[in-house]
Amino acid sequence: MKATPKSKIRDLYDSTADSYARMMDTEIDLPLYSDVLGRLAERITAIRGPVLDTSCGSGHMLFRYREQYDPERSVVGVDLSPRMVSLARRKLGSQAEILVGDMRDLGRIETASSAAVLSFFALHHLDPADIVLALEEWRRILRAGGQLVLATWEGTGAIDYGGDSDVVALRYREREIRDWVGAAGFSVSRCVVEPVEGFPMDAVYLEGTQE
Repeated sequence: MKATPKSKIRDLYDSTADSYARMMDTEIDLPLYSDVLGRLAERITAIRGPVLDTSCGSGHMLFRYREQYDPERSVVGVDLSPRMVSLARRKLGSQAEILVGDMRDLGRIETASSAAVLSFFALHHLDPADIVLALEEWRRILRAGGQLVLATWEGTGAIDYGGDSDVVALRYREREIRDWVGAAGFSVSRCVVEPVEGFPMDAVYLEGTQE
């Protein structure tokens, strides 16, 4: 089973960007985000460089990070969807650099330049080989000791988008995610599987350090 090509994924998120942004207006207040972003801010106090969100969507995570935890740090967002990028630019304004791009190929980001990489609920759109490419790219752009924070859907097989969608997205087991992250050169400091309210799937939440 192969994940849907990125052109269709881009179209999906272009068409749902506005409703996604409205959902995130309230979802960003969930304890999950304060826990993750608070821990991240503590871990990168002594590391220079921006926080980079490789699937930034409407920009809510980057906005919340700067607003509540680290207002002096620069942030960079990348997203496949031009509409998502437009919404993120509007939300963050001059506080951030927001780019249309592919999380597997961040050639516009300098090697060893970033303090942290975020990836929340985007890996399910990649096949295993592309997850490996993405992780290797994220490690390239991180400074020594840089932090990786990711979340993805846990399990096996395809995610059910409903009868009206032909998008194929894939779930992966916690052990698979751990193994790929470790093989890419990260040490895993935290990895948990937890239910997600309102969704019939659990999620993997992982935090790691560039070795």
